[in-house]
Amino acid sequence: MKANKESTPSTSPPIDPKNRVVQYDHDGAVLLGVVTGVRKDKCKLINIRGRETELAQQRLHFLPGALAVDDDTLKTKVAGLEELNILIENRAKSIDVEELWIFVRDDLREYCVGDLCELYFGADGLVDHAALRIAFIADRVHFKRSKSGFEPRSETTVAELKQAEEAKAVRAEQQREVISFMEARLRDSSLEPPVSVCSLIGVLKEIAAESLHIEPAQLREAKEFLKNLAERLKLGDISAPEKCAYEVLRSTQLIGEHFNLSFVRHHINERFPDEINVLAREITLQPDEGAFRIDYTAAEVFTIDDSSTRDMDDALSLERIDDGFELGIHITDVSAAFDFGSELDNAARHRATSIYCADRVVNMLPDILSEDRLSLIAGETRPCLSVFITLSEDLQLLSSRVQATRVKVTTRYSYDQVDDLLEHGDKTFLRLYEVASIHEARRLARGAVKVHKREVVPHYKDSRVTLQEVNEESPARSLVAEMMVLANSVFAQYAIDNQIPVWFRGQEPPAAVSSSVASLPEGPAKDFQARTSLKKSSVSLEPRPHAGLGLPCYIQCTSPIRRYMDLCHQRQFVSFLRDGKAAMDSETFLKLANEVEGPLRAASLASRETKRYWLLTYLAQRDRELPIRATVVRTDLKSPLVELDEVFITVLVKLGKGYQPGMEAELRICSVDPRADYIRLQEM
Repeated sequence: MKANKESTPSTSPPIDPKNRVVQYDHDGAVLLGVVTGVRKDKCKLINIRGRETELAQQRLHFLPGALAVDDDTLKTKVAGLEELNILIENRAKSIDVEELWIFVRDDLREYCVGDLCELYFGADGLVDHAALRIAFIADRVHFKRSKSGFEPRSETTVAELKQAEEAKAVRAEQQREVISFMEARLRDSSLEPPVSVCSLIGVLKEIAAESLHIEPAQLREAKEFLKNLAERLKLGDISAPEKCAYEVLRSTQLIGEHFNLSFVRHHINERFPDEINVLAREITLQPDEGAFRIDYTAAEVFTIDDSSTRDMDDALSLERIDDGFELGIHITDVSAAFDFGSELDNAARHRATSIYCADRVVNMLPDILSEDRLSLIAGETRPCLSVFITLSEDLQLLSSRVQATRVKVTTRYSYDQVDDLLEHGDKTFLRLYEVASIHEARRLARGAVKVHKREVVPHYKDSRVTLQEVNEESPARSLVAEMMVLANSVFAQYAIDNQIPVWFRGQEPPAAVSSSVASLPEGPAKDFQARTSLKKSSVSLEPRPHAGLGLPCYIQCTSPIRRYMDLCHQRQFVSFLRDGKAAMDSETFLKLANEVEGPLRAASLASRETKRYWLLTYLAQRDRELPIRATVVRTDLKSPLVELDEVFITVLVKLGKGYQPGMEAELRICSVDPRADYIRLQEM
């Protein structure tokens, strides 16, 4: 290789370009051609494909030489170009671009191809020149292409581009493996995906879920791959990448009919890693934890939950004492099972909350803890954090205290059983219900807003969706709900009195109710307006009133199995009871609360989307001949917003003129697509 010399790049056309051989870019390829004539600033030419064309001289790269042919016919010129092209391609394969880059990399300036050709070959010949230019264009790593030549890249840039090219090659190999696996899976659905293709299958799931975590560049690359994959699997032409990815995964049975794309979209992991499950199985709670935890196992303690509930984290007791009663609200002490910052704690923090779906429960903690060792199962002693409230003979609240305890649940009740006991005059539950009513009346007197909401819980079994209507205002559910509000208000005041950092929840007073809303009949429309008038609640380290609940201060601490921030609050209180100081200072607690905000928001969205999906699935299975009733709740949108009976969700629907909030309509279900969150209804 010759020594470097100064040069200036040039692509200027020769004085007489006729019969000169040229290269030019066309649809991503470099084509060879021969000039047959010149007209002003354009050249007429014949290309290697046998086509006559006319191009601006600026688009052409003139090679150092003319085409030597016996005659001037089109056929002869094309044959000459083809023969020349074979020589050029063979020469290009032998060129080591990196070798030339090493020679000139310290001189970061633009080179014309002729000078580079002389450096590499010792002369600027037609074949060598054309071959070198093709090799440089194909390389894309060592030299940066400019309008008139090439400039060597820096060593840092070359290293980065090499890494990118290697990664691209790896992705291409992964794509080939995925296509091969998918074709085999189409023939045999029992085949398990090899580890090498799992990451790309995960990307396909993200695309199917329209995940916001997919980078635009990754999506662009995946589109072409998906198109190729759909063709190989004979799925036809599916333009939308999310639909194509979904059909690919469904046709190969890598996802089922009701695969939860919301979990993929919001990065909800349904399974714990094996090592976390191993740690959970090793947890053994020691009931005797020192003098700070009092023994309450001799008391009559009971749980009240749905009959299907397995993660029972709260229980109640009511004991007769001198001149009154002692009410106990007992919360299972999850903080006793593992330490803050442990692997189990980090796993729970990443999930932030449990998610309840029609076909499964995704617990915040491994099932063996949520549903067994930390659940308040009858007959099992559990460490608890308890609120004790002293009541007068006429059930007025006199005082309260917070205490670490050991509790043994004696009886498990369902809501239906407690409703039945109340109806038959059971003294214990009647007293509890009266306590709950007294506390609720006080809250309402302080401005609390009691919002009615109709709700159903979907269940999926044997390929059918069924609905369980939940009456939140049944005596038993009202009793338990009020007890939890009472306990959380006591916890909040305890935190204030002892300067324990916690995440207080507050809410501004609701907007004033307009006369039009006040005049609405009782029912879905009025309830909807009441709900939408409520201000969004806020959280802070500083206590603030909660207008919606009618309380001066409030936190959430009664569901540590299901909510991570409840566990954090519990850890603060237990540490204070045991050591006289909270587990975390304000700065640490604030940082932790902010860290949990993202996973909590994702879980909330996934939960809401998943429930709506199952309710729409129920409507898709429902007899279309039967009308469904709806109540108009809003008319200030493009179409009226109605709340559907049976499922109690709101949808937009076109109705005739004259409908006002509170009016009812009978609708016919025309079409439903649960996965697209789409339903079309028509007035009957």
